[in-house]
Amino acid sequence: MIPAQKTLAAALFIAANAVCEGAQAQIALEVATGEKSTGKHHVLLANKGTAQWGWLDPTEKPKVVVDSGDTISIETLRHSMDEIKPGISIEEIVKLRLANPGGGPHSVTGPIYVNGAEPGDTLEIRIERIVVKESGFNFNLPGKQFPTVGLLASEFPEGHVQYFKLDTETLTTEFKPGIILQLKPFPGTIAVGPDPDEPKEKAGPPIHDAKGRTSTLRPWKNGSNMDVNELQVGSTLYFQVFQKGGLIWTGDSHCLQGNGEVNLTALECSYREIEIQPIVRKDLHIDWPRAETPTHWIFMGFDEDLNEAMKIAAREAVNFLAEQKIVPMSREEAYSLTSIVGDCRVSQVVDIRKGVHCMIPKSIFTKK
Repeated sequence: MIPAQKTLAAALFIAANAVCEGAQAQIALEVATGEKSTGKHHVLLANKGTAQWGWLDPTEKPKVVVDSGDTISIETLRHSMDEIKPGISIEEIVKLRLANPGGGPHSVTGPIYVNGAEPGDTLEIRIERIVVKESGFNFNLPGKQFPTVGLLASEFPEGHVQYFKLDTETLTTEFKPGIILQLKPFPGTIAVGPDPDEPKEKAGPPIHDAKGRTSTLRPWKNGSNMDVNELQVGSTLYFQVFQKGGLIWTGDSHCLQGNGEVNLTALECSYREIEIQPIVRKDLHIDWPRAETPTHWIFMGFDEDLNEAMKIAAREAVNFLAEQKIVPMSREEAYSLTSIVGDCRVSQVVDIRKGVHCMIPKSIFTKK
């Protein structure tokens, strides 16, 4: 999409949002791109008819149906269906957390149905644009009531919440006088339809509720609550498809997060739009989620045991290097190269299933 068309799409999105806030179902706007490969542009607003609180349900009616290569601008809400607003107390946040037993606190917009996506395919999702709303927050729940939620929960028995005004022009916010933070927005939760063979929970509340929905609390092979802070504009995600149509949700929007996300939350926010482009890949078959930025390939692993999550991510990196054709190498050489240049980081330790992402720099390959 050329810049003028993106500007038009953004303007139409904001206008539609102002007119139709609170309406049911989605609004789709078609924007001519002049490029056959990019198809149509759609807009999906977030409201009670298009967003769900803490659960992924593959039987949920799609909110928009798109073709491979189309682009979609998606609005997102703050936690608990936008109920965590500037000024509400930690006590009110606790009530909201208890109001959705087993479900995540995340508000997720979707699902988006991608024509042609079938189980076993790979869905490539390009993150093209993020426009943040003006407020954000961070909190830790009271450790005396939630002793396992947050890395140091027992050391912070009372809980704490802090709100931030976000400068959407400079993408900065003041933490407190003397500390300015540069925002780096990315989706904390982006998912495709749940894996029907996801293993039973090893800890925490049940993964599924009585309706068969899957909680957004845990990350897994379908993505969900991954909290990988490299997934900023210009990055591309790859997911195995488990449900017909792929079924894409996003929410739990973050404006900044350190690796580990140690107190439970990032600088949580919401987006006027996150523009994505899903592409159905029949030629690529993967197991675990992976991503690509302009500078790195990224491989993810999730498990309740951080060591196991590390093994999965490292094994995925080794497998990729052993299978790539840029510079062919043996599996032993791939293992060696991962040890030498692989940068494996703890994505988060607070989502029951812990996450690790291993990054392989593209710059090491001099042969094109």
